Amino acid sequence: MVNITDENKKGMRRQLNLSEELTARKIIFDITGCILYSISVVNFAVYARFAPGGISGLAVILNYLFGLPIGLITIGINIPVIIFTFRKLGLRFFIRSAVTTLVCAAFMDHIMVLFPDFTGSRLAASVLSAFTGGIGLSLIYNSNSSTGGTDFIIMAIKRTKPEFSFGFLAFVIDGSIILSSVFVYRDIMSFVYGLVYVVLLSVFMDVTTKFTELLGS
Repeated sequence: MVNITDENKKGMRRQLNLSEELTARKIIFDITGCILYSISVVNFAVYARFAPGGISGLAVILNYLFGLPIGLITIGINIPVIIFTFRKLGLRFFIRSAVTTLVCAAFMDHIMVLFPDFTGSRLAASVLSAFTGGIGLSLIYNSNSSTGGTDFIIMAIKRTKPEFSFGFLAFVIDGSIILSSVFVYRDIMSFVYGLVYVVLLSVFMDVTTKFTELLGS
């Protein structure tokens, strides 16, 4: 009986350690993802004058028109989206995403704005925005969280249509928002750079997702 009890205790400790490792991994993924995604939006997309899609894209447009803080706008727009997707995604995912959204908003409005302006070309900015944003969003999604907004919609669709990849869903939703930015910036190149962004974003997201899955296997 003693040996069995000891084995049970060892098994419980292993499970607890594994759970703690997974939790720590998710937290690291989430924070790293928030940093990269905030850099993508504030330091590259704003400079290149294109809407990076999603709620952040709408926030960039409103920031351009009215000078409102991007992070604060994303929180405001997220409220009605959360109401419509809450039941589909569940309480736990909602809480994680709410925390992630607030962290991203804080990075966007208070940290990344302190970084020096990007001085390269608009094309380079769109590529770098897709690179940092794709990796960042993939890390966030794979920690079972999101940045809210259309991410809630993407995750809700993904749960009912698992055959659709994150990259494909992001391409469809973000593409429609990027197209609308042409009328705001009155510059066809805003659409071109936005298109470069959304295509590369989907690629970087899917590559990063596959890489993280290999690490976890």
